Amino acid sequence: MKINYLVFFLTLGLFYSCDPGELKTPAEWNDFKEPSTYEEIIRFCADITQRSQLLEQEIFGHSAEGRDLLVVNAGKRESQKDDRLRVLLFAQQHGNEQAGKEASLFLLKEIAKGYLDHLFNDMELWIVPQLNPDGSELNQRRNITGQDLNRDHLVLEAPETVSLHRLFRKIMPHVSIDVHEYQPYRQSWKEFGAYKDFDVQVGVNTNINIDSNIRWFSLERALPAIEEHLESLGYSFHNYIVGPPPDEGITRYSTTHIDDGRQSFGILNTMSFIFEGKNGRDGFVDMLEHRTQSQAEALKALLDFLANERHEAIEIVTSAREHLVSDRSGEKVAIRTQYAPDGSLLPLHLKSATTGEDTLVMAENYRPLVIPETETDMPLGYLIPRKDQNLMRWVNIHGLYRLNNMPAGTSVYGWYLRPMHYSNGGKPLKRQVDLSDIHEQFIYLPVRQLHSNFLVLALEPMSDIGLVQESSFEYLLKEKEWYPIYRIEY
Repeated sequence: MKINYLVFFLTLGLFYSCDPGELKTPAEWNDFKEPSTYEEIIRFCADITQRSQLLEQEIFGHSAEGRDLLVVNAGKRESQKDDRLRVLLFAQQHGNEQAGKEASLFLLKEIAKGYLDHLFNDMELWIVPQLNPDGSELNQRRNITGQDLNRDHLVLEAPETVSLHRLFRKIMPHVSIDVHEYQPYRQSWKEFGAYKDFDVQVGVNTNINIDSNIRWFSLERALPAIEEHLESLGYSFHNYIVGPPPDEGITRYSTTHIDDGRQSFGILNTMSFIFEGKNGRDGFVDMLEHRTQSQAEALKALLDFLANERHEAIEIVTSAREHLVSDRSGEKVAIRTQYAPDGSLLPLHLKSATTGEDTLVMAENYRPLVIPETETDMPLGYLIPRKDQNLMRWVNIHGLYRLNNMPAGTSVYGWYLRPMHYSNGGKPLKRQVDLSDIHEQFIYLPVRQLHSNFLVLALEPMSDIGLVQESSFEYLLKEKEWYPIYRIEY
Protein backbone atom coordinates (compact mmCIF):
# COMPACT_ATOMS: atom_id res chain seq x y z
CA MET A 1 0.00 0.00 0.00
CA LYS A 2 1.23 3.52 -0.81
CA ILE A 3 1.42 5.86 2.17
CA ASN A 4 1.35 9.64 1.97
CA TYR A 5 4.72 10.14 3.64
CA LEU A 6 4.22 13.86 4.22
CA VAL A 7 1.12 13.07 6.26
CA PHE A 8 2.97 10.20 7.89
CA PHE A 9 5.85 12.28 9.23
CA LEU A 10 3.68 15.25 10.16
CA THR A 11 1.41 12.99 12.19
CA LEU A 12 4.31 11.05 13.68
CA GLY A 13 5.87 14.35 14.71
CA LEU A 14 2.58 15.35 16.32
CA PHE A 15 2.58 12.14 18.35
CA TYR A 16 6.15 12.61 19.53
CA SER A 17 5.68 16.31 20.33
CA CYS A 18 2.96 15.45 22.80
CA ASP A 19 3.58 14.72 26.45
CA PRO A 20 3.41 10.94 27.14
CA GLY A 21 0.39 11.56 29.31
CA GLU A 22 -1.41 12.87 26.23
CA LEU A 23 -0.91 9.69 24.22
CA LYS A 24 -4.19 8.89 22.48
CA THR A 25 -5.46 6.44 19.91
CA PRO A 26 -6.32 7.85 16.46
CA ALA A 27 -10.05 7.61 17.22
CA GLU A 28 -9.55 9.55 20.46
CA TRP A 29 -7.69 12.31 18.60
CA ASN A 30 -10.74 12.84 16.35
CA ASP A 31 -13.26 12.52 19.23
CA PHE A 32 -14.56 9.20 17.87
CA LYS A 33 -16.12 10.90 14.87
CA GLU A 34 -14.36 8.34 12.66
CA PRO A 35 -12.76 4.99 13.43
CA SER A 36 -9.01 4.61 13.05
CA THR A 37 -7.85 4.05 9.49
CA TYR A 38 -5.28 1.48 8.44
CA GLU A 39 -2.56 4.11 7.94
CA GLU A 40 -3.34 5.67 11.34
CA ILE A 41 -3.00 2.27 12.98
CA ILE A 42 0.39 1.74 11.31
CA ARG A 43 1.61 5.11 12.62
CA PHE A 44 0.13 4.57 16.08
CA CYS A 45 1.76 1.15 16.51
CA ALA A 46 5.10 2.52 15.34
CA ASP A 47 4.80 5.32 17.90
CA ILE A 48 3.88 3.24 20.93
CA THR A 49 6.54 0.62 20.29
CA GLN A 50 9.11 3.45 20.28
CA ARG A 51 7.75 4.79 23.54
CA SER A 52 7.55 1.54 25.54
CA GLN A 53 10.24 -1.05 26.24
CA LEU A 54 7.45 -3.55 26.88
CA LEU A 55 6.18 -3.38 23.31
CA GLU A 56 7.51 -4.78 20.06
CA GLN A 57 5.76 -5.05 16.71
CA GLU A 58 6.19 -7.25 13.67
CA ILE A 59 4.48 -7.91 10.37
CA PHE A 60 3.12 -11.46 10.41
CA GLY A 61 1.36 -11.47 7.05
CA HIS A 62 -0.48 -9.45 4.44
CA SER A 63 -4.10 -8.94 3.53
CA ALA A 64 -5.57 -9.97 0.20
CA GLU A 65 -5.03 -6.41 -1.04
CA GLY A 66 -1.44 -6.31 0.24
CA ARG A 67 -1.79 -4.39 3.50
CA ASP A 68 0.52 -5.33 6.36
CA LEU A 69 -0.94 -7.41 9.17
CA LEU A 70 0.61 -6.18 12.41
CA VAL A 71 0.98 -7.90 15.75
CA VAL A 72 2.23 -6.03 18.79
CA ASN A 73 3.61 -8.13 21.63
CA ALA A 74 3.88 -7.06 25.23
CA GLY A 75 6.01 -8.64 27.92
CA LYS A 76 7.99 -10.83 25.52
CA ARG A 77 11.11 -12.43 26.95
CA GLU A 78 14.15 -13.83 25.19
CA SER A 79 13.08 -17.33 26.15
CA GLN A 80 9.56 -18.45 26.91
CA LYS A 81 9.21 -19.92 30.37
CA ASP A 82 6.59 -22.48 31.26
CA ASP A 83 5.33 -20.32 34.14
CA ARG A 84 4.38 -17.40 31.86
CA LEU A 85 0.87 -17.34 30.43
CA ARG A 86 0.77 -16.69 26.68
CA VAL A 87 -2.29 -14.87 25.29
CA LEU A 88 -3.17 -14.08 21.66
CA LEU A 89 -5.78 -11.36 21.08
CA PHE A 90 -7.03 -10.61 17.57
CA ALA A 91 -9.69 -8.11 16.51
CA GLN A 92 -11.74 -7.06 13.49
CA GLN A 93 -12.03 -10.24 11.50
CA HIS A 94 -15.20 -8.52 10.30
CA GLY A 95 -14.46 -5.14 8.75
CA ASN A 96 -17.79 -3.57 9.75
CA GLU A 97 -17.17 -4.21 13.47
CA GLN A 98 -15.03 -1.21 14.30
CA ALA A 99 -15.03 -1.04 18.10
CA GLY A 100 -13.07 -4.24 18.67
CA LYS A 101 -10.18 -2.70 16.75
CA GLU A 102 -10.51 0.52 18.75
CA ALA A 103 -10.58 -1.39 22.05
CA SER A 104 -7.38 -3.20 21.04
CA LEU A 105 -5.66 0.10 20.29
CA PHE A 106 -6.94 1.51 23.59
CA LEU A 107 -5.41 -1.50 25.36
CA LEU A 108 -2.08 -0.90 23.61
CA LYS A 109 -2.20 2.74 24.68
CA GLU A 110 -2.76 1.71 28.30
CA ILE A 111 0.22 -0.63 28.09
CA ALA A 112 2.43 2.07 26.55
CA LYS A 113 1.48 4.47 29.36
CA GLY A 114 2.47 1.89 31.98
CA TYR A 115 -1.01 1.39 33.40
CA LEU A 116 -0.96 -2.39 32.87
CA ASP A 117 2.61 -3.18 33.88
CA HIS A 118 1.35 -5.52 36.59
CA LEU A 119 0.20 -8.00 33.96
CA PHE A 120 3.56 -8.65 32.39
CA ASN A 121 5.49 -10.20 35.22
CA ASP A 122 3.68 -13.42 34.42
CA MET A 123 2.13 -12.93 30.97
CA GLU A 124 3.13 -12.54 27.34
CA LEU A 125 0.41 -10.84 25.29
CA TRP A 126 0.19 -10.61 21.50
CA ILE A 127 -2.35 -8.16 20.06
CA VAL A 128 -3.48 -8.15 16.43
CA PRO A 129 -5.57 -4.95 16.33
CA GLN A 130 -6.89 -5.46 12.81
CA LEU A 131 -7.02 -8.77 10.95
CA ASN A 132 -9.20 -7.46 8.09
CA PRO A 133 -7.82 -4.03 7.12
CA ASP A 134 -9.23 -4.25 3.58
CA GLY A 135 -12.76 -4.82 4.83
CA SER A 136 -12.36 -2.16 7.50
CA GLU A 137 -11.46 0.55 5.00
CA LEU A 138 -14.79 -0.19 3.24
CA ASN A 139 -16.68 -0.90 6.49
CA GLN A 140 -17.75 -4.26 5.07
CA ARG A 141 -17.93 -7.59 6.87
CA ARG A 142 -15.89 -9.65 4.41
CA ASN A 143 -12.39 -9.16 3.11
CA ILE A 144 -11.70 -7.64 -0.30
CA THR A 145 -12.17 -10.99 -2.11
CA GLY A 146 -15.56 -11.59 -0.46
CA GLN A 147 -14.44 -14.13 2.14
CA ASP A 148 -15.87 -14.16 5.65
CA LEU A 149 -12.69 -14.62 7.66
CA ASN A 150 -14.55 -15.99 10.67
CA ARG A 151 -15.88 -18.85 8.54
CA ASP A 152 -12.50 -19.75 7.06
CA HIS A 153 -10.60 -21.36 9.93
CA LEU A 154 -11.26 -24.92 8.80
CA VAL A 155 -10.38 -24.61 5.11
CA LEU A 156 -7.94 -21.66 5.43
CA GLU A 157 -8.24 -20.02 2.02
CA ALA A 158 -7.88 -16.30 2.86
CA PRO A 159 -4.34 -14.96 3.37
CA GLU A 160 -5.47 -13.23 6.56
CA THR A 161 -6.61 -16.43 8.30
CA VAL A 162 -3.64 -18.40 6.97
CA SER A 163 -1.33 -15.80 8.53
CA LEU A 164 -3.20 -15.86 11.84
CA HIS A 165 -2.88 -19.64 12.16
CA ARG A 166 0.81 -19.45 11.30
CA LEU A 167 1.18 -16.84 14.08
CA PHE A 168 -0.72 -19.09 16.48
CA ARG A 169 1.62 -22.01 15.82
CA LYS A 170 4.62 -19.73 16.38
CA ILE A 171 3.33 -18.47 19.72
CA MET A 172 1.38 -21.52 20.92
CA PRO A 173 -0.73 -19.40 23.31
CA HIS A 174 -2.59 -20.90 26.22
CA VAL A 175 -5.44 -18.40 25.66
CA SER A 176 -6.93 -16.82 22.54
CA ILE A 177 -9.38 -13.89 22.44
CA ASP A 178 -11.37 -13.11 19.28
CA VAL A 179 -12.98 -9.63 19.40
CA HIS A 180 -16.19 -8.86 17.48
CA GLU A 181 -19.42 -6.84 17.63
CA TYR A 182 -23.00 -8.05 17.30
CA GLN A 183 -25.79 -6.08 15.63
CA PRO A 184 -28.88 -5.86 17.88
CA TYR A 185 -30.94 -3.56 15.64
CA ARG A 186 -32.23 -6.14 13.20
CA GLN A 187 -35.68 -5.80 11.62
CA SER A 188 -36.87 -9.09 13.13
CA TRP A 189 -36.11 -7.82 16.64
CA LYS A 190 -37.74 -4.47 15.89
CA GLU A 191 -40.89 -6.33 14.86
CA PHE A 192 -40.62 -8.42 18.03
CA GLY A 193 -40.69 -5.15 19.97
CA ALA A 194 -37.39 -5.29 21.87
CA TYR A 195 -33.64 -5.45 21.27
CA LYS A 196 -30.75 -7.16 23.00
CA ASP A 197 -28.96 -4.41 24.88
CA PHE A 198 -25.84 -6.04 26.36
CA ASP A 199 -22.79 -3.79 26.10
CA VAL A 200 -20.56 -6.86 25.90
CA GLN A 201 -21.27 -10.53 25.40
CA VAL A 202 -18.49 -13.06 25.91
CA GLY A 203 -18.64 -16.64 24.67
CA VAL A 204 -16.51 -19.63 25.63
CA ASN A 205 -15.72 -22.89 23.84
CA THR A 206 -18.93 -24.81 23.15
CA ASN A 207 -17.68 -27.79 21.11
CA ILE A 208 -17.97 -30.71 23.52
CA ASN A 209 -14.81 -32.35 22.20
CA ILE A 210 -12.80 -29.52 23.76
CA ASP A 211 -11.46 -30.40 27.20
CA SER A 212 -14.18 -30.13 29.85
CA ASN A 213 -11.86 -28.44 32.37
CA ILE A 214 -11.12 -25.68 29.86
CA ARG A 215 -14.82 -25.16 29.24
CA TRP A 216 -15.64 -25.20 32.97
CA PHE A 217 -12.85 -22.79 33.94
CA SER A 218 -13.83 -20.36 31.18
CA LEU A 219 -17.54 -20.45 31.95
CA GLU A 220 -17.58 -20.68 35.73
CA ARG A 221 -14.48 -18.69 36.64
CA ALA A 222 -13.53 -16.26 33.87
CA LEU A 223 -16.97 -15.03 32.76
CA PRO A 224 -18.15 -14.08 36.29
CA ALA A 225 -14.94 -12.05 36.75
CA ILE A 226 -15.64 -10.11 33.55
CA GLU A 227 -19.29 -9.60 34.49
CA GLU A 228 -18.43 -8.32 37.98
CA HIS A 229 -15.95 -5.77 36.63
CA LEU A 230 -18.24 -4.49 33.87
CA GLU A 231 -21.27 -4.15 36.13
CA SER A 232 -19.18 -2.23 38.67
CA LEU A 233 -18.62 0.36 35.92
CA GLY A 234 -22.24 0.44 34.78
CA TYR A 235 -21.86 -1.75 31.67
CA SER A 236 -24.19 -4.66 30.95
CA PHE A 237 -22.94 -8.19 30.25
CA HIS A 238 -24.21 -11.56 29.03
CA ASN A 239 -22.88 -14.95 28.07
CA TYR A 240 -22.89 -14.79 24.27
CA ILE A 241 -26.25 -15.96 22.93
CA VAL A 242 -27.47 -16.18 19.35
CA GLY A 243 -30.76 -16.86 17.65
CA PRO A 244 -33.86 -15.08 16.37
CA PRO A 245 -36.36 -13.31 18.62
CA PRO A 246 -37.57 -15.67 21.37
CA ASP A 247 -40.96 -16.25 19.73
CA GLU A 248 -39.41 -17.32 16.40
CA GLY A 249 -36.84 -19.99 17.17
CA ILE A 250 -34.07 -21.42 19.32
CA THR A 251 -31.98 -19.36 21.74
CA ARG A 252 -28.56 -20.98 22.23
CA TYR A 253 -24.91 -20.29 22.99
CA SER A 254 -23.26 -19.67 19.63
CA THR A 255 -21.75 -22.24 17.30
CA THR A 256 -19.85 -25.49 17.83
CA HIS A 257 -18.22 -25.28 14.38
CA ILE A 258 -14.43 -25.29 14.15
CA ASP A 259 -14.41 -22.90 11.18
CA ASP A 260 -14.40 -19.79 13.40
CA GLY A 261 -11.56 -18.18 15.32
CA ARG A 262 -12.65 -19.30 18.76
CA GLN A 263 -13.43 -22.98 18.15
CA SER A 264 -10.63 -23.57 15.62
CA PHE A 265 -8.08 -22.76 18.31
CA GLY A 266 -10.26 -24.23 21.03
CA ILE A 267 -10.28 -27.66 19.38
CA LEU A 268 -6.51 -27.65 19.98
CA ASN A 269 -7.39 -27.35 23.68
CA THR A 270 -6.77 -23.63 23.83
CA MET A 271 -8.76 -21.58 26.34
CA SER A 272 -10.59 -19.50 23.74
CA PHE A 273 -13.02 -16.61 24.13
CA ILE A 274 -15.11 -14.59 21.71
CA PHE A 275 -15.99 -11.00 22.66
CA GLU A 276 -19.12 -9.52 21.10
CA GLY A 277 -19.62 -5.83 21.82
CA LYS A 278 -22.83 -4.07 20.85
CA ASN A 279 -22.54 -2.40 17.44
CA GLY A 280 -24.14 0.98 16.70
CA ARG A 281 -27.34 1.64 14.81
CA ASP A 282 -25.40 2.72 11.73
CA GLY A 283 -22.99 -0.20 11.96
CA PHE A 284 -20.12 2.28 11.94
CA VAL A 285 -19.53 5.21 14.32
CA ASP A 286 -22.74 5.44 16.35
CA MET A 287 -21.79 5.29 20.06
CA LEU A 288 -18.20 4.42 19.06
CA GLU A 289 -16.64 5.83 22.23
CA HIS A 290 -19.01 3.90 24.51
CA ARG A 291 -18.53 0.72 22.46
CA THR A 292 -14.74 1.08 22.61
CA GLN A 293 -14.63 1.69 26.35
CA SER A 294 -16.93 -1.21 27.23
CA GLN A 295 -14.91 -3.63 25.09
CA ALA A 296 -11.61 -2.36 26.51
CA GLU A 297 -12.81 -2.76 30.09
CA ALA A 298 -14.03 -6.29 29.35
CA LEU A 299 -10.65 -7.18 27.87
CA LYS A 300 -8.79 -5.73 30.84
CA ALA A 301 -11.03 -7.67 33.22
CA LEU A 302 -10.23 -10.96 31.50
CA LEU A 303 -6.50 -10.22 31.38
CA ASP A 304 -6.49 -9.31 35.07
CA PHE A 305 -8.30 -12.52 35.93
CA LEU A 306 -5.93 -14.62 33.81
CA ALA A 307 -2.86 -12.98 35.35
CA ASN A 308 -4.14 -13.75 38.84
CA GLU A 309 -5.08 -17.33 37.96
CA ARG A 310 -2.25 -18.05 35.55
CA HIS A 311 -0.97 -21.17 37.34
CA GLU A 312 -4.34 -22.89 37.13
CA ALA A 313 -4.95 -21.75 33.55
CA ILE A 314 -1.55 -23.01 32.38
CA GLU A 315 -1.98 -26.31 34.21
CA ILE A 316 -5.43 -26.91 32.68
CA VAL A 317 -4.31 -26.14 29.13
CA THR A 318 -1.03 -28.04 29.41
CA SER A 319 -2.75 -31.15 30.76
CA ALA A 320 -5.46 -30.97 28.09
CA ARG A 321 -2.89 -30.72 25.29
CA GLU A 322 -0.89 -33.62 26.70
CA HIS A 323 -4.06 -35.69 26.46
CA LEU A 324 -4.42 -34.80 22.77
CA VAL A 325 -1.00 -36.27 21.94
CA SER A 326 -1.45 -39.39 24.08
CA ASP A 327 -2.69 -42.77 22.84
CA ARG A 328 -6.45 -42.21 22.52
CA SER A 329 -7.30 -45.16 20.29
CA GLY A 330 -10.95 -46.07 20.72
CA GLU A 331 -11.90 -42.89 22.62
CA LYS A 332 -15.24 -41.41 21.52
CA VAL A 333 -15.35 -38.22 19.47
CA ALA A 334 -18.68 -36.48 18.82
CA ILE A 335 -18.83 -35.78 15.08
CA ARG A 336 -22.49 -34.71 15.01
CA THR A 337 -24.10 -32.78 17.85
CA GLN A 338 -27.36 -31.05 18.61
CA TYR A 339 -28.59 -28.27 20.88
CA ALA A 340 -30.86 -29.49 23.67
CA PRO A 341 -32.99 -27.89 26.40
CA ASP A 342 -32.27 -28.38 30.09
CA GLY A 343 -35.82 -27.64 31.22
CA SER A 344 -35.16 -24.03 32.18
CA LEU A 345 -36.25 -20.69 30.72
CA LEU A 346 -33.76 -17.95 29.96
CA PRO A 347 -34.61 -14.49 31.32
CA LEU A 348 -33.56 -11.83 28.81
CA HIS A 349 -33.26 -8.22 29.89
CA LEU A 350 -34.05 -6.39 26.67
CA LYS A 351 -34.69 -2.81 25.59
CA SER A 352 -38.12 -1.84 24.25
CA ALA A 353 -37.93 -0.93 20.56
CA THR A 354 -40.63 1.74 20.99
CA THR A 355 -40.09 3.31 24.43
CA GLY A 356 -36.43 2.46 25.11
CA GLU A 357 -37.40 1.15 28.54
CA ASP A 358 -35.96 -2.02 30.05
CA THR A 359 -38.16 -5.05 29.59
CA LEU A 360 -37.89 -8.67 30.73
CA VAL A 361 -38.68 -11.50 28.32
CA MET A 362 -38.52 -15.21 29.07
CA ALA A 363 -37.01 -17.27 26.23
CA GLU A 364 -38.95 -20.54 26.32
CA ASN A 365 -37.18 -22.34 23.46
CA TYR A 366 -33.88 -22.13 25.28
CA ARG A 367 -31.33 -24.83 24.43
CA PRO A 368 -28.13 -24.33 26.42
CA LEU A 369 -26.87 -27.91 26.15
CA VAL A 370 -24.77 -29.43 23.39
CA ILE A 371 -25.15 -33.22 23.28
CA PRO A 372 -23.66 -35.85 20.96
CA GLU A 373 -25.86 -37.17 18.17
CA THR A 374 -23.25 -39.35 16.41
CA GLU A 375 -19.92 -40.48 17.82
CA THR A 376 -16.98 -42.33 16.31
CA ASP A 377 -14.01 -44.14 17.82
CA MET A 378 -10.71 -42.32 17.61
CA PRO A 379 -8.58 -44.07 14.94
CA LEU A 380 -4.80 -44.26 14.86
CA GLY A 381 -4.70 -41.91 11.91
CA TYR A 382 -5.78 -41.16 8.35
CA LEU A 383 -4.41 -41.73 4.86
CA ILE A 384 -4.53 -38.69 2.56
CA PRO A 385 -4.09 -39.20 -1.22
CA ARG A 386 -0.93 -37.49 -2.44
CA LYS A 387 -2.44 -36.74 -5.85
CA ASP A 388 -5.18 -34.54 -4.35
CA GLN A 389 -3.41 -31.18 -4.38
CA ASN A 390 -6.32 -29.49 -2.62
CA LEU A 391 -6.03 -31.84 0.35
CA MET A 392 -2.24 -31.66 0.35
CA ARG A 393 -2.41 -27.87 0.50
CA TRP A 394 -4.81 -28.14 3.43
CA VAL A 395 -2.44 -30.49 5.27
CA ASN A 396 0.50 -28.16 4.71
CA ILE A 397 -1.31 -24.91 5.51
CA HIS A 398 -2.45 -26.27 8.90
CA GLY A 399 1.05 -27.53 9.67
CA LEU A 400 -0.24 -31.06 10.30
CA TYR A 401 2.24 -33.64 11.56
CA ARG A 402 2.80 -36.69 9.36
CA LEU A 403 4.74 -39.96 9.51
CA ASN A 404 6.35 -42.02 6.77
CA ASN A 405 5.19 -45.38 8.12
CA MET A 406 2.02 -46.67 9.76
CA PRO A 407 2.25 -48.71 12.99
CA ALA A 408 2.71 -52.46 12.52
CA GLY A 409 -0.36 -54.67 12.74
CA THR A 410 -2.84 -52.04 11.61
CA SER A 411 -5.70 -52.26 9.15
CA VAL A 412 -7.09 -49.82 6.60
CA TYR A 413 -10.80 -48.98 6.57
CA GLY A 414 -12.73 -46.99 4.03
CA TRP A 415 -16.25 -45.76 3.34
CA TYR A 416 -18.30 -46.53 0.27
CA LEU A 417 -21.08 -44.05 -0.46
CA ARG A 418 -24.25 -45.91 -1.31
CA PRO A 419 -26.84 -44.35 -3.65
CA MET A 420 -28.74 -42.76 -0.78
CA HIS A 421 -26.57 -39.99 0.64
CA TYR A 422 -26.33 -40.03 4.44
CA SER A 423 -27.86 -36.57 4.72
CA ASN A 424 -31.01 -38.00 3.16
CA GLY A 425 -31.27 -40.89 5.56
CA GLY A 426 -28.54 -43.28 4.40
CA LYS A 427 -25.01 -43.80 5.71
CA PRO A 428 -21.69 -44.63 4.08
CA LEU A 429 -20.74 -48.30 4.28
CA LYS A 430 -17.52 -48.85 6.24
CA ARG A 431 -15.31 -51.76 5.16
CA GLN A 432 -11.78 -52.99 5.60
CA VAL A 433 -9.85 -52.47 2.37
CA ASP A 434 -6.55 -53.67 0.94
CA LEU A 435 -4.63 -50.80 -0.61
CA SER A 436 -1.49 -51.40 -2.63
CA ASP A 437 1.47 -49.02 -2.76
CA ILE A 438 0.19 -47.11 0.27
CA HIS A 439 3.46 -45.24 0.80
CA GLU A 440 3.57 -44.03 -2.79
CA GLN A 441 -0.11 -43.06 -2.98
CA PHE A 442 -0.82 -41.63 0.48
CA ILE A 443 0.60 -39.66 3.37
CA TYR A 444 -0.14 -40.85 6.89
CA LEU A 445 -1.53 -38.39 9.46
CA PRO A 446 -1.35 -39.85 12.97
CA VAL A 447 -3.91 -38.54 15.45
CA ARG A 448 -1.32 -38.38 18.24
CA GLN A 449 -0.75 -34.68 17.67
CA LEU A 450 -2.21 -31.38 18.81
CA HIS A 451 -4.72 -31.53 15.92
CA SER A 452 -6.08 -34.86 17.17
CA ASN A 453 -9.77 -33.93 17.55
CA PHE A 454 -9.47 -31.47 14.68
CA LEU A 455 -8.50 -34.29 12.30
CA VAL A 456 -11.44 -36.46 13.27
CA LEU A 457 -13.97 -33.64 12.96
CA ALA A 458 -12.49 -32.49 9.64
CA LEU A 459 -11.97 -35.85 7.92
CA GLU A 460 -14.80 -38.16 8.99
CA PRO A 461 -17.39 -38.20 6.16
CA MET A 462 -20.26 -38.27 8.68
CA SER A 463 -19.05 -35.15 10.50
CA ASP A 464 -21.57 -32.32 10.27
CA ILE A 465 -18.75 -29.75 10.49
CA GLY A 466 -16.19 -31.55 8.33
CA LEU A 467 -14.43 -30.75 5.09
CA VAL A 468 -17.09 -32.45 2.97
CA GLN A 469 -19.57 -29.79 4.10
CA GLU A 470 -17.41 -27.09 2.49
CA SER A 471 -17.96 -26.22 -1.18
CA SER A 472 -14.25 -26.56 -1.98
CA PHE A 473 -14.21 -30.16 -0.67
CA GLU A 474 -17.67 -31.48 -1.42
CA TYR A 475 -16.22 -33.43 -4.36
CA LEU A 476 -14.75 -35.89 -1.84
CA LEU A 477 -18.18 -37.55 -1.41
CA LYS A 478 -19.49 -39.17 -4.56
CA GLU A 479 -22.24 -41.75 -4.81
CA LYS A 480 -21.12 -45.27 -5.72
CA GLU A 481 -17.51 -44.37 -5.01
CA TRP A 482 -15.04 -44.87 -2.16
CA TYR A 483 -14.36 -41.84 0.02
CA PRO A 484 -10.67 -41.14 -0.79
CA ILE A 485 -9.56 -40.61 2.84
CA TYR A 486 -8.99 -43.82 4.82
CA ARG A 487 -8.93 -44.65 8.52
CA ILE A 488 -6.09 -46.61 10.16
CA GLU A 489 -7.09 -48.84 13.06
CA TYR A 490 -5.70 -51.79 15.01
